[in-house]
Amino acid sequence: EGCDTREGAEALAGAEIGERVHAALGDLPPDQAEVVELSFLEGMPHSAIAEHLGIPLGTVKSRLRLAFARLRPVLEDLR
Repeated sequence: EGCDTREGAEALAGAEIGERVHAALGDLPPDQAEVVELSFLEGMPHSAIAEHLGIPLGTVKSRLRLAFARLRPVLEDLR
């Protein structure tokens, strides 16, 4: 039973982390959230994101960098 309790606690912690990440993504400007979702949730390479959105590769990288700058302070305690 101890195993079930530990697994339940880990699942709850994972759900809470997921909720925090989802909320943090929701606070990003839409253009930044879109590239983060495509890159990390969909697994698309940066060049494919650029082609998919019809924007330069440098813009994709810039939006990701700006998004991480906003996400880092909000989520850094999750490390």
